[in-house]
Amino acid sequence: MTTKHSKSKPLLNKQLRAEEKVVEIQSTWIENLGKYLMDISKYVTTGVVISSLFKDVSDSSTIYVVGTIVAVLTLIVGLVLTNKKSNKEN
Repeated sequence: MTTKHSKSKPLLNKQLRAEEKVVEIQSTWIENLGKYLMDISKYVTTGVVISSLFKDVSDSSTIYVVGTIVAVLTLIVGLVLTNKKSNKEN
């Protein structure tokens, strides 16, 4: 004779495994997004440095300010998204 609990146990295990896969996919996606944003930060920084080589840029101070802000923001967001310590502790 089987009880209701013994029938639901395999179903519960299946649901837990499915949820673990979703969490794993989401964490991988978020980590890759963080790496992408850090790459964008590097490219923006490189673009600002290379643009400084061209003397005919009309408003170079705006380029430096906007480039620095974008580079720092994308770097911070990228680092936050790739931070694995907080995910492993929970």
